[in-house]
Amino acid sequence: MFLKKKTKRIFPAFKVKLSGLDKRSKYILLMDIVPADECRYKFHNSRWMVAGKADPEMPKRMYIHPDSPATGEHWMAKGANFHKLKLTNNISDKHGFVSF
Repeated sequence: MFLKKKTKRIFPAFKVKLSGLDKRSKYILLMDIVPADECRYKFHNSRWMVAGKADPEMPKRMYIHPDSPATGEHWMAKGANFHKLKLTNNISDKHGFVSF
């Protein structure tokens, strides 16, 4: 994915159903996006192809779900929808968006 300095929401939104949590314990859900390898890719002829070496990695930022912290009962009843998550390649972003 190539991004300009603007942020982009993930589409479709990432949704998770949770089970097996302790109902009374509090949990913080977060998302961290990490590279799968050290390659840059392009989408060509309906498939992803290696297009060279990736740029150096940016400082890590994790996205904390806005309902966090919440009880296990809350997460198991509602699940987690990360529809507000935005991606950016702007290292000076101050809005808490996930950089990659």
